[in-house]
Amino acid sequence: MEARVITIGQPPTFRQQVARALGEDSEGIEWVATVSAAEASLGTGQVSPSVLVLSPTIKEPDAFGLAEFIGRASPATAVLLVRDHALNGTLPAAMRAGIRDVIDLSRGGDELREALRRAIEWSQNLRSVGRDGAGEGEDRRGRVYSVFSSKGGTGKTFLSTNLAAAIATEAKKDTAVVDLDLDMGDVFSYFGKEPSRPVQDLMALPRESDQDAVKAIGTHLYPHLWGYGSPHDPTAATVGGETMGQVLRTLRRTFDYTVVDATADYSDAALAAFDLSEEIYLIAGLDVVGVRHLSVALQTLLSLGFPRERFRLVLNRADSKVGLSPMDVERVMKVKVDAQIPSSRLVPISLNSGAPVVVGQPRSDVAKSVQALARRLTEIPVSGSKRKLFGKS
Repeated sequence: MEARVITIGQPPTFRQQVARALGEDSEGIEWVATVSAAEASLGTGQVSPSVLVLSPTIKEPDAFGLAEFIGRASPATAVLLVRDHALNGTLPAAMRAGIRDVIDLSRGGDELREALRRAIEWSQNLRSVGRDGAGEGEDRRGRVYSVFSSKGGTGKTFLSTNLAAAIATEAKKDTAVVDLDLDMGDVFSYFGKEPSRPVQDLMALPRESDQDAVKAIGTHLYPHLWGYGSPHDPTAATVGGETMGQVLRTLRRTFDYTVVDATADYSDAALAAFDLSEEIYLIAGLDVVGVRHLSVALQTLLSLGFPRERFRLVLNRADSKVGLSPMDVERVMKVKVDAQIPSSRLVPISLNSGAPVVVGQPRSDVAKSVQALARRLTEIPVSGSKRKLFGKS
């Protein structure tokens, strides 16, 4: 299938730069001067290019608006945004608008060449699926939830693992738990196992791979529950936002629910996960330092453009008698605490035994608090006694 590539924005010679990256004659690359002209052409429904490449002269608000328009008018068209300087936080907002990649020309031409290759392949694969009538799998869209804390020791991984196990148990639906800390993550320790294959292996699968192929790369932890991560390797290469976004989209097509244990920093992989998440759970302990980290994390993510309504606040060890109450946290942060998890010595015991609390001690108070959250996320009715632990979404 021949790819149709259109460049947008000044100067007209920008199409020559794109043509060189593709190794083609510039006459084979189309050029449109402005975003408005491109929208007018695409709005007729007669033009359906494989890739739109936006030049560095296109302002970001115009680029994002065009990408959102293309997502509706021509969903099989990939949009690439080219910049001539460092990205400076552009990627998260661009991904939310529907731009497939942001290329920094200051890093050389190889990045543009690879981005064009990936975009053309994605567009052609999507169109082939549509023609062959095999696109039913693309309609499947599971739910993604992320858990984040910028401070260690808050219970982030405890919540991620137990929430995933509770969802799989309560809903009896296929669920994935993903450890984004690929060099020294702890997700699998909660299950007494190690990842069998690196999560990056998902990238090697053909787009049309069936669910069994995706599950085979994961580690089967419990009925309806699979884990994805990487064997411990401090020298492992960083996984970028685009790669992690593709990984999570693959899991979203395969599993009804995916729970992401995010890194403790604002990595590109974590931001990509947040972009794809229905809800992001910020967790903290009931102490001044933890609450301060919680507040800074919320403000940082809001400044990156994530909508406030996507966030949920969780207090761990919320019944601790430490001179600070959940109401104090709500008053200081001016937000509602959505979930409270009680203290329990069963948490370290469960880690040492390699069985999540919700599996090993399902009738304990700490397990019930996580089960209630799982039932809310899966829309299973929660009993009145359990609702007291949680605010409304």
